[in-house]
Amino acid sequence: MRSMLSCAVFRPRRIRLWLLAVSLAAVSAECLGLGCVSAGADESVLACGPYENHIFLASYTSGISAMAACPGAGLKLSSTGASSQGQGSIWQADAPAGLTIAGAIVSFVSNYINQGNQGQYGGDFYWNGGSSNVAPGETTADLYNLNSPDFGVLMVCGKSTCDQSGAYLVVYAVVLDAHETTAPTLTDGSGLWASAGWVRGNWPLLFTGDSPSGMCSLTAELASQPLPGSSVSPDRSEWHQCAAPPVSDVVYTSVYPQGADTLEIGGTDAAGVPAALTKTVDIDNQTPTISLTGPTDAPSTAGTQYVTATATAGPSGVAGISCSVDGAAAQWYPASTAQVPVNGIGEHQVQCFSENNAVDATGNRAGSQPATFAMKIGTPTVAAVAFSKLVDALRCHRTTERVRIPARWVTVKIHGHPVRAREPAHTTHVRITHCHARTARRTVTVWVKTHRDGKTVRVRRRKTERVLLTPHLVYGTRRVVGFGKPTAVDGWLGITSGVALGGQTVDVLTAPNSDPAGVHVAAVATTAADGSWSAQLPAGPSRIVTASYGGASTTESAVSTPVSLIVPAKIKLLSVSPRRVAWGGTIRLDGQLKGGYLPPGGALVRLRIGEGSAVTTYGIREHVRGKGRFSTTYTFGAGDPATYRSFWFQIASLPMGNYPYAPANSRRLSVTVGGHPPVPVRRKHR
Repeated sequence: MRSMLSCAVFRPRRIRLWLLAVSLAAVSAECLGLGCVSAGADESVLACGPYENHIFLASYTSGISAMAACPGAGLKLSSTGASSQGQGSIWQADAPAGLTIAGAIVSFVSNYINQGNQGQYGGDFYWNGGSSNVAPGETTADLYNLNSPDFGVLMVCGKSTCDQSGAYLVVYAVVLDAHETTAPTLTDGSGLWASAGWVRGNWPLLFTGDSPSGMCSLTAELASQPLPGSSVSPDRSEWHQCAAPPVSDVVYTSVYPQGADTLEIGGTDAAGVPAALTKTVDIDNQTPTISLTGPTDAPSTAGTQYVTATATAGPSGVAGISCSVDGAAAQWYPASTAQVPVNGIGEHQVQCFSENNAVDATGNRAGSQPATFAMKIGTPTVAAVAFSKLVDALRCHRTTERVRIPARWVTVKIHGHPVRAREPAHTTHVRITHCHARTARRTVTVWVKTHRDGKTVRVRRRKTERVLLTPHLVYGTRRVVGFGKPTAVDGWLGITSGVALGGQTVDVLTAPNSDPAGVHVAAVATTAADGSWSAQLPAGPSRIVTASYGGASTTESAVSTPVSLIVPAKIKLLSVSPRRVAWGGTIRLDGQLKGGYLPPGGALVRLRIGEGSAVTTYGIREHVRGKGRFSTTYTFGAGDPATYRSFWFQIASLPMGNYPYAPANSRRLSVTVGGHPPVPVRRKHR
């Protein structure tokens, strides 16, 4: 393809343009019977012959006529009457601007032209700077190297007077070889050719072209792929032989490589001279994307929060990001990343989209799908959980007292009708609860007035007095609850400034001591107007208890500090047998460890024996599993048969990492040991 620079400088090409004699039935097979067009002509123009005459114009005076009958009789100059010397007629062709006549091939016949004494008329072919006489008997003329703006045929009176009838000069066909002196031009119109920067989508491609000989074809290609153009067949009977329609294509840029592509427009005129223009078209049809990140929940005390918007795009790059907070007017950020500020207590929504630098035919950039990000900014809250205990409660007792009821009127029904009757005074017994506050003796310091040395002074005295103890709640972080018993837990919810949050839902979470990760919701409570709440925990193992508040549209979530609920294991010494045994004898102990859950590998049980206040662990029972039932034995050593001693037995659970109950002891069962062991009975064999 030619560069734009090479197109700007016109270098004429002299190309032999052969006439298609096959299509011209009235002309001989070889160049219309006139001979071939001379080498070096850019354009061949055929006048007359099988075409109507569009090239030659006639000029004549009296006595010589100029008539045209094309196709047919040709261009005819003939005598019509008397004419004086110098009078004549011509057929002349004038080349338009940008063309010069380089040569001519003429097919003609003449009579009484240039015949000396026998003829009165002269005739020739002329051009600017030269001429060629018509020789009697000649029928063709091949003229070249004319380099003239015009070419003509002349018939003129050569005598003082001319009245010879039958004189004529008839040109049947003329082939003019025209040379272009002006290069063809391309007119780049609007659309893709006039675009600047990155493009996308569908673009129109509009351009046209022209030259003195006329543009016969217009072509275009993008990224070495041809685009639809336009073309016409040349009309050889005209100077301006072609007028290819302007190109009006639609270029679908999505089917071409992304990035820099070469667009070329061009054309070829009737003289075979090409023209071409090129430019670089940057294509980007990739849809940009955007992502949003940031905190989804933040306390109001943390200040302004920011949502980070990150955009990506194709080769054209990111033009910018548009973001709107809570439906407000969008803010434009001319970068590939943006920090979008979010303020105010409550729930917020940030919506953003990005654009790249590629525009469509209407000037609109490509935009991403909008992305949304939800954020809540809430007031920090405080959740607390504890076990409450009423301290210094009132002392109350119930008693029966005799009460006198005075006389009064009452309404009774007699035979279904209400009747007022007077009830006499009487006495009755009622149950009454009497309560009084607890008291305690306290040593206090008081100031008293006294006289010393004739003066009244104040001195301190310490005295003991009884004071009332007001009932009040004491909150603790640890509570021991018996096996299989429920318990209550209390708490408070409010914001950090101390304002209570009423009507809010609080989840009470528990997890076994042996598995802190096994958290589940044990109870749900609703806070009172003062922020307090209370919940009942069902029976279960030792647990970690936590209060959790999920937050609301204007408040943050909160989790309390955990408290501990300790539940001792339930271990029973079911029986010890026999309860009396001789020295050296063996007893059997049956026990059970409860708890609802025993580790797969079993639990450990401590075996104890004691006498009085002394106690000894004499063994460990391992692998207590299933329902917790187990048996073991103990054998006493030898002793004085006359001595009797009492021992007690007890079993206790041991702490284990996967057993969620605190260690506990069973009851004690006593065994009396003394006397001789029984003598074995020997059986006789029959």
